[in-house]
Amino acid sequence: MISTVVGKEIKTYLRSGVFLSLAVAMVALAVAAAALSTQRIATFERERIAAEAVDRDVWDGQGERNPHAAAHFARYAFKPVPRLAAFDPGVTDHAGIALWMEAHYQNPAVFRRAEDLGDAGRMANLSPAWILQYAAPLFIFLILFAAVAGEREAGTLRQMAMTGLRPEAVFTAKLLGAGAGLAIILAPALIVSTLMTSNVQAEPVLPDGGARIVGLSIIYIAYAAAIGAFAVGVSAFFEEKRNALIALVGFWAVSFMMVPRLAGSIAATAYPQPDASSLSKELADAASAARGDEAYQEEIRQAVLTEYGVETVEELPINYGAYSLQKSEEYAHPLFEAIYARLDALHDGQERILKSASMVSPAMAVQKLSAGLAGVDRIHQQAFTAAAEIHRRETVKILNDDLKLHGGGQQNYAAGEILWREIKDFTYTPPRYKDIASNYAFSAFVFAFYLIGSFFFAAWSVKRAHQRIAS
Repeated sequence: MISTVVGKEIKTYLRSGVFLSLAVAMVALAVAAAALSTQRIATFERERIAAEAVDRDVWDGQGERNPHAAAHFARYAFKPVPRLAAFDPGVTDHAGIALWMEAHYQNPAVFRRAEDLGDAGRMANLSPAWILQYAAPLFIFLILFAAVAGEREAGTLRQMAMTGLRPEAVFTAKLLGAGAGLAIILAPALIVSTLMTSNVQAEPVLPDGGARIVGLSIIYIAYAAAIGAFAVGVSAFFEEKRNALIALVGFWAVSFMMVPRLAGSIAATAYPQPDASSLSKELADAASAARGDEAYQEEIRQAVLTEYGVETVEELPINYGAYSLQKSEEYAHPLFEAIYARLDALHDGQERILKSASMVSPAMAVQKLSAGLAGVDRIHQQAFTAAAEIHRRETVKILNDDLKLHGGGQQNYAAGEILWREIKDFTYTPPRYKDIASNYAFSAFVFAFYLIGSFFFAAWSVKRAHQRIAS
């Protein structure tokens, strides 16, 4: 009997002009989103590769100069974009993709694509992940609003009850039928977008890319199942399919459209970003702090005199200026860390508000999990900036040490291409997901709650409708 009901559901979908129109629209949206996203990420990668090559050539070809001057001449660290960013770009367009690694300064990431997009930014942000997170639920609601309410209006639900079909069987048949219908409409869109985005010309920088793809697949399949079960439950709750449609569309408008925007506005107001000039001044003050600390300057002077067993700086076998510069560099490290820790705390506050909002908006929980699995969220951006800072410190130390050891008392000491080539290109490998999974525990819990809750709600609602018909 269950197979008969499921077969009927599938035939009904395939004979429906609305269903077929929605299927075509979904595939068209997926193709458009995948094409835009793939083109965007491919452009990112072409620009990064070209910029890295130019940066290397300019660095090696800078000619002879003082090594510390070369540390100020500096190099850039460019962030590689993972292939999965073509599926879910996350913060790719809004986070800086390059860091200038100059001496004394821990600069923030720059070159945000969103700043250059203007009014075209919203269309450029269209991606397969956004389609699945926000557009697909509306499609699902439009397909399933009449799943049970339509049967009740047509009288077929009463006929099923009179045949002795138990509520559990009705529930199972409806869910299986809904699943088959959703597979027909979502599978082509998912397959097309996956094939298109998987061919993007980008480095497979994620060390566990295969596991992340599996995780994304599980998340989105479970998400569609949760939304479908919820839609069946709402359809069973109302006696008229019109009311079910109004309820589902209203829920989508509030939960999937209004809540994310409202939560974002509240988060930005509660934890406002510091203006660029204030941040720049803080960083500049940290960079020059050692020069104003006379006690520290005297401490390092006495320490180096003791280390080399001499009485005056002039007797040192090293270039004291370079030694002092390196110590000033190290003095600023904890100051920079404190500044960026405050920024991280601010962003943590914003994310706490967004996490709270995800309790009434399942799409926000999925968005957090999806961006994390794709390697394009704030956690991965922080890992990139941390790696770039380590590389900056190592580079500056190599240059300062060369000046310290070879500069001696020379006023015009200059190094050349041999030293410049000792400076390795910046390379970055994102963290493995299992090492940062704890950052997504709350979103995973909320998503699991939605998934389980949707099925319980659908089972209760179908049973309730069946009992009312039977009585």
